Amino acid sequence: MNQILYWSRPLDWHNQTLTPNPDAIYLMAFTDTKDVGPVVIKVPPVEGGSINGNIVNIWQMALEDAGPCGADQGKGGKYLVLPPGYKDKVPDGYIPLQSDTFGGYALLRSNLASHSDADVAKSVAYAKRLKVYPLSQAANPPETVFTDAEGVSSTASGCVASATYTLRWTSTPFCCI
Repeated sequence: MNQILYWSRPLDWHNQTLTPNPDAIYLMAFTDTKDVGPVVIKVPPVEGGSINGNIVNIWQMALEDAGPCGADQGKGGKYLVLPPGYKDKVPDGYIPLQSDTFGGYALLRSNLASHSDADVAKSVAYAKRLKVYPLSQAANPPETVFTDAEGVSSTASGCVASATYTLRWTSTPFCCI
């Protein structure tokens, strides 16, 4: 929890993503609500950058879009991923996303103005305004840790080695779904 995997350079053929957008910095935040309960994905408002993305359950079924075309409409928002069967009241100020699975993830893109080193650095800095934490820690959220996957080799299936996910997020190897 509290971790985001990101690529600090635009994706190219080394990444092995099926159809990557070469004009964005990619980020992935994995959620597992089984033990910690609801998880907050806080997206910053459009201010000198923008985040576009989607938040899905473990089967890649959409829960909501984020960013200018999402529920926050570019104003920024606190998306709250709820575990299956969640019945408690959702606090004010959150965008509730009822999931039917405990696991899920957000695939987010910080848009580039150009491929110049300065614009890439600006896009990465903006992306690092994203936050992920359990709702139970919302009063004093821990720092979100960003792990750069740039240059990390992929497996034959095109995933970053599943040990990355196994050790960092949960005992479930999300990568192999």
